[in-house]
Amino acid sequence: MALTTELMIQAAYALGIGVLVGLERSVFNEPESPPTATPAIQDDPSNGNTNEISGVRTYAIFSLVGFTAAMANESLPFSGPVILAGLIGLVLLLYRHTLVRNPGMTTEAAAIGTAILGTLCRSHPEAAAMLAVILTGILSSKHITRETTKKMRRIEVTDTLKFLVLILIVLPLMPNRTLDPYNAVNPAKVGLLVVLISGISFVGYFLTRFLGAQKGLGLTGLLGGLTSSTAVTAAMAEESAKSPRLKAICAFSTVVANATSFLRVLVMVVILDQTLARQLAWSIGGMALVAIIASAWLWTLASRDKVTEVTEREGQVKLSNPFSLGPALKFAAFFVAILLISRIARDQLGNAGMYLAAALSGLADVDAITMSVAEQTRAGSLAGSPGVLAITIAVVSNAVVKAGISMMTGSRDFGKLVAISLGLAVIVGLMLAWLVPA
Repeated sequence: MALTTELMIQAAYALGIGVLVGLERSVFNEPESPPTATPAIQDDPSNGNTNEISGVRTYAIFSLVGFTAAMANESLPFSGPVILAGLIGLVLLLYRHTLVRNPGMTTEAAAIGTAILGTLCRSHPEAAAMLAVILTGILSSKHITRETTKKMRRIEVTDTLKFLVLILIVLPLMPNRTLDPYNAVNPAKVGLLVVLISGISFVGYFLTRFLGAQKGLGLTGLLGGLTSSTAVTAAMAEESAKSPRLKAICAFSTVVANATSFLRVLVMVVILDQTLARQLAWSIGGMALVAIIASAWLWTLASRDKVTEVTEREGQVKLSNPFSLGPALKFAAFFVAILLISRIARDQLGNAGMYLAAALSGLADVDAITMSVAEQTRAGSLAGSPGVLAITIAVVSNAVVKAGISMMTGSRDFGKLVAISLGLAVIVGLMLAWLVPA
């Protein structure tokens, strides 16, 4: 076999993979026993550490042996599997020798995997390198995964399975078409809303669990606003009702999610009609600015309450279960009712009731009316000024609904904080929509 540049590159990949995994095993794999003044040399059997197949040289050899097996198999059929089988047998023999002292076999599995990746370098070196990075990441996450699993409860594992069943089995089975005589309710979209509400609560639970109430719920609102600020509002209202001491941070999460949703509306309009977006920037941009200022005030209020230090220490933050389907189903029923009312009103009033239709549509969803109006203004069938007012009314209507959800389903103080924040944003948005010429 001729020595070519391609062969040298493949061998370099194999050597690099062995060195990478070997470094992880040598540097990041801390021993289980307490540290001593004299560090143990793991490659030396005399120090009693033969339960570890560790070291950069060892793993580099494993990878190169795998690469050599792949080359040998090209000249002599079945020689490659024989070489790998012998290597695996040697690893298993060492594992059996150290089984009593160290029953874990992560290191042995990593050694076998390194040899197989070395074999793969002969045909697909880039794929082998990618898998090696993944393998190294898994190996180095030992302490993180161990601490995480120690903190997890059985109910968290079972609720995670329930949530996955909802996403992967139930949701795909729901028909993606309207089934009612008014052509308004799509079961797949309603199911997606249930998943969003449950998912935001699910993510918020674990963020709160591992980051603390203030950071966890705050991040939930910021990210959740990109998908559904309504779902965030429903989830945070439920959280505040269960833990009234979290009123400020739950209100922050809700208001910052709404600020994100206001900016999302602007981005959607920019994509569809830039002229309309420039006109809409005053009203919706003003609402977003007020919501951002209110969010900063709520964050300061939450920090002053010292949620993470005082509330959690006193046991006031009581996390129940990560997956709660009941509140999501109740909100979905409300969503369906609003959709039906909105569609019936639009069918009866026609184009003359565009503003009322926008207000009714905004009760359930802003995206649909936003895209509809932007398409009409871009096509020239609707003037810019009525279009700006229609979208603003829809956004205002949606904000009023979320303020209502906060007051009806959340704690009293939480509802007040959200209502004041969104109320100010609504007033500013309507004033700018009327006063600033389109």
